[in-house]
Amino acid sequence: MTGVPKRRYAVLAEGRLRDPNAKTAHGLIRYGEDEIVAVIDSTLAGQRVLEAMPELRRDAPIVATVEEALAYGPTSILVGLAPPGGRLPEDWLQTLRTAADAGIEIVSGLHQRLAPLFPGAKVWDVREPPDDVPLFSGEGLAVESKVALTVGTSSAIGKMTATLEIQRAASKAGVSARFVPTGQTGVVIAGWGICVDAVVSDFVAGAAEQLVLRAAETSPDLVLVEGQGALGHPAYSGVTVGLLHGSCPDCLVLCADASEERIMGLVPRPSPARIALLYEQTAALVKQAPVVAVSVNTKGLEDDVAGEFLARVADETGLPTTDPLRHTATPILKAILEA
Repeated sequence: MTGVPKRRYAVLAEGRLRDPNAKTAHGLIRYGEDEIVAVIDSTLAGQRVLEAMPELRRDAPIVATVEEALAYGPTSILVGLAPPGGRLPEDWLQTLRTAADAGIEIVSGLHQRLAPLFPGAKVWDVREPPDDVPLFSGEGLAVESKVALTVGTSSAIGKMTATLEIQRAASKAGVSARFVPTGQTGVVIAGWGICVDAVVSDFVAGAAEQLVLRAAETSPDLVLVEGQGALGHPAYSGVTVGLLHGSCPDCLVLCADASEERIMGLVPRPSPARIALLYEQTAALVKQAPVVAVSVNTKGLEDDVAGEFLARVADETGLPTTDPLRHTATPILKAILEA
């Protein structure tokens, strides 16, 4: 997006760069367009990111301290993950103080706002929503670009990843596509957006609409909206419906994984075919939007098991099905373009 400032990031991931929950660090390193000048993790110091985590597909030195990171000339330091309990430990706060004292911007996607802790410092609390989010107006119904929204069988199963991989596939195919960030990691990656889970519930649809309108300003072929939560998730279904109606999508991409456990240990996870139908019916209350493809997260599965699971989902839903990280997002892109 034009007008988005470029940053040179040091990523704070002390002791936990390899932690699967370091999603903000991993997302920025893998997908962000901003430069990553260093990663702070004393347990991996001396290595490079490509050595420690080659799946992140970007190289940067890993250092032990913020002082070492400052030598690489960062403009910003990112809090790369949410620690247990949701609040930063004192040693992390001291690291951020050192960075702030050096004039470095602090970037955080935590629910805990950091600006009050660092008066006078430059702080971007990513989850802080803008003051002027409007109610849904219906303007999004007139967007000429094709709008696709990722939805899920549950939360935290790769909706952002699928959306960004579709954008990558579009770029390789010469199709102009804009990513619409709706969660803290997506906003950090793109450098703009709104964390819709921090918006007052009545305004979630309006926030989604405004994001789509902004992304459509340059008339791209596709507007790709990052989904949140899941229709069948007791805690997050509200934000899911707000996005589903507010973004006025033309089509949906269902995200699933191989897990069969109950959501929050309470309710059974719906099958892909059942939840796809429910998404279509819910979307149709405002605008028809068919599910056109399935993106499956097969991380942790052996190749043959992953292949069998993908085949089962494709057979059950009758839709193009792939793991965009293990394979490619091209079948999903093709389905979107043909919708």
